[in-house]
Amino acid sequence: MSLGDRIDFVGGSYEIRGLVDGLYVVRIRNRTKNHEAYRVWTEQDRAEFDKMQQGRADTLDRNAQIYERRLSGETLATLAQDFGLSASRVRDICAKQERKERRGQPVPA
Repeated sequence: MSLGDRIDFVGGSYEIRGLVDGLYVVRIRNRTKNHEAYRVWTEQDRAEFDKMQQGRADTLDRNAQIYERRLSGETLATLAQDFGLSASRVRDICAKQERKERRGQPVPA
């Protein structure tokens, strides 16, 4: 990490704003909630945050795949088995994706 670096993630970004005694002052912006916060991070804190955001992106991708496959006619039981979820969780994911689509929000591909 170096001063001025900006890293975008799903729904926001963070930017290195300063360096104090080997710690990074980071501005985190959440575009979804229109919120901004400052944090003091170590290299390890940044790595953990990046890992968490990657997991979130993977989940959004997984949910989009489930929804598309359900629209193509696959059963809840088949999808649940393929993704290691319960059928009711697959139904919840599909319902949420459908609500997003009806509201005109982009559904991740």
